[in-house]
Amino acid sequence: MRTLHEAGAAVPEVLAFDGTWMLQEYVDGERLPHILTAGDAVRAHRLLDIAAGELAKIHRIGHETGLDGRVVQLGRTDEWLAGFLGTPARIGDAIGVPAPELDTDTLIARLRIDAPTLVKWDARPGNAVARADGSVVWFDWEHCGTRNALDDFAWLLADEYVPELDGLAEIATAHAPEDWDGDRARSYFVTYATFHTAVRLALVVRHKADGAWWDEAICLADDKVRVTAEGARLLCGRGAAFADMDGAVRPLAGWFADVAGRLGVG
Repeated sequence: MRTLHEAGAAVPEVLAFDGTWMLQEYVDGERLPHILTAGDAVRAHRLLDIAAGELAKIHRIGHETGLDGRVVQLGRTDEWLAGFLGTPARIGDAIGVPAPELDTDTLIARLRIDAPTLVKWDARPGNAVARADGSVVWFDWEHCGTRNALDDFAWLLADEYVPELDGLAEIATAHAPEDWDGDRARSYFVTYATFHTAVRLALVVRHKADGAWWDEAICLADDKVRVTAEGARLLCGRGAAFADMDGAVRPLAGWFADVAGRLGVG
């Protein structure tokens, strides 16, 4: 955080650290989920784009300052990727909506990384604050490491607090690694975002189990997983939309719709 802040990244300043305890700057503003759920689509889209731009800046600073080589590499094995890609199947087993068979080998090859980049990783909207001046600051850095920069945009844009908006994939690909062409960036992002949406949906399914939906206001106020009918509806709809953008994951589009029906949010 010190390195990022000193290089101009939108992260809190570290005021003191003794090896165990850290004192950091208080960032005044409003967490992104509160704004994203307020109903102003234009403002929501603008802030998501700003937040993505700040993540891209962090990725560049990580490379320029050598942070890429000083943090742990995340999701580096094919076994990890296979588990990630198996998320729909686990949801299907839990609620009785079997997931379709996909070409796992092709998807694993697509999501492998050859040049790990510093990523925030837990880049969900709840870990970002919008300041009064329109800027966005990213906090909560305990899970950072290296992987593909596009992963951070999936964490941001596939979250259950993000409303229905056009152009989410374009926000991600606009900030893709400079050496990636548009088709490659879009293919990677859509694939990763489809399965990250499933990861968020799995959290909703697990927390709800056979109980009632949670209270929206409490979820928002306490930064909880959005275990609500609206959260599930948004995830199912977004997962279907992402999946429909690429042939390799398109069979999941109908599956997300079936899950929405099973959960009663279709």
